[in-house]
Formats: sequence, C-alpha cells, structure tokens
Amino acid sequence: MHRALTTRTGALTLAIILAAAAALMVFVYVRGYQSDVNGRSDEVSVLVANQTIPQLTPGNQVVEATMYRTTTVPKSSLVDGAVTNPDQLKGLVARNDVYPGEQLTTNQFVKSDTNSVAVNLKPNQRAVDFPAEPGQGLVGRLQVGDHVDVVANFDVVPVDPATGLPRQGGQSIPVTKTIAHNVLVLGVPDASTTESVSSNQAKNSVLTLAVNVGDVQHVVFAQEKGDIYFVLRPPGSSDDVRPVIDDVRSVLRGTSGDQLLYTILGKGR
Repeated sequence: MHRALTTRTGALTLAIILAAAAALMVFVYVRGYQSDVNGRSDEVSVLVANQTIPQLTPGNQVVEATMYRTTTVPKSSLVDGAVTNPDQLKGLVARNDVYPGEQLTTNQFVKSDTNSVAVNLKPNQRAVDFPAEPGQGLVGRLQVGDHVDVVANFDVVPVDPATGLPRQGGQSIPVTKTIAHNVLVLGVPDASTTESVSSNQAKNSVLTLAVNVGDVQHVVFAQEKGDIYFVLRPPGSSDDVRPVIDDVRSVLRGTSGDQLLYTILGKGR
C-alpha cells in the first residue's frame, strides 16, 4: 500500500514538473514572438539608390530603369522625407547627384524648372536638332508631344558591284527612304521661324526630336548628305512605312530599288 502511494505521488510530481516545463516553453515562445513582432514594427520600407542617379535625371526614368531597390531600415535610421513609394518620384527630377546606398528622399527631387530637353529623354534616346525649314513637311504645325517619321532623300550614283566604283557614264538618281519611325517631338520652332525669318533673328529655329539610339547616326548622316522631311503619325498605335528604298523605277513601275548599289553624292552635287 505504501509503495502504491509512493508511485502515485511520484507520477503526479512528474506530471506537475512536465506541465510547468511546457508552460515555461510556451511563455518563452510567446515572449520571443512578441519581441520579434515589436522589432518588425520598428522597421519601415524605403527606396535606396542602387546606382548613381545623375543630376536632372527624371524621376520617371529612375522608376522605369529601376535605379533603386526597396529595403527595410529601423525607424531610428529613417531619413527625413524618405521615399517609400516609387510613385512619389514621378513628375520630378533629381536636384543633385544621388549616390549608391543613399536613401531616396523628397528633398533630393524637385519639380523641373529647367528648359533642358534631357529631362524628357529615355535611356535609349538622344535629342537631335533639325534646322527649321517650311518645306520639310509639317514644320510650323508640329507640336511638342507629336510623333513623326523621318524621311530622307538622297542623290546617288549607281555603283558597279565588282569594283565598288561608280558605273561609267552613270547618272545621279534620287532615292528616298524612311530612316526613323515613331520619333517623339521634344521642341518645335517659334511660329516666326517658318515665315522666312533668318536663323539669327529667330528665338528658336530648330525642331528637336528624341531619336532612338539605333537611328541617331542615320538621321545625322541624312542631315549632312540629303534632305529630310517629317511625316506626322496619328495618335496611338499605327502602321510603319515599309522599310524599302524608293527610286523612280520603284515609284513608277512598282519594283523595289533595294537591290541597286549606289554611291551618295551629298547635298549640292
């Protein structure tokens, strides 16, 4: 009988000890969880530059090119005006250079008060100026924000494929090709520019386009060696002009001039 009581007492004591140990473990877990939650509540998400953001870089470009990363920092490390949402950067430009690792702040970005066209360029674009001449097609009627195709005319001489030299007795032939599609208009000439006002009298005598980097050399070459026309595109999506070279044969007879080899004479020849 005594042995049975002893056994029961031991079992009860063991059960009490185990229950206490379990309660302690639950208590420790709960305290740890609460501490973790409290610790997280003291952190906030911010935007940090992951590369140098040059002065006057548009905020839209910062977002589109992902020049930042999102990270969390303790509230105690939060910089005044910290940017927590990329949308806060849209419509702004960088006041000064921002360096990798810096938190992005609203103090680093301001509304643009500059006339520089660079703030409207995307990374794959370059601004190219064209002298304003009424005969170049729609100059004087284009508006900032329009999109145009750039068409170039050249005077060329047929080339002998075997020698690469102009054919003997070859006559110059005018050819036309669209060299850039869907180009954004960044700046337009003053109205007076299209009314025979000399360039030194006109306040702004150029048409400025945002040309894709793959077409920059084409349009610069065309300015030097040919005549350029601007063709207005409709708003929204639209078809591109077919990528062929047109000459008198292709226009009058409907055959492509792409297979002909030419040497370009350039302007004034």
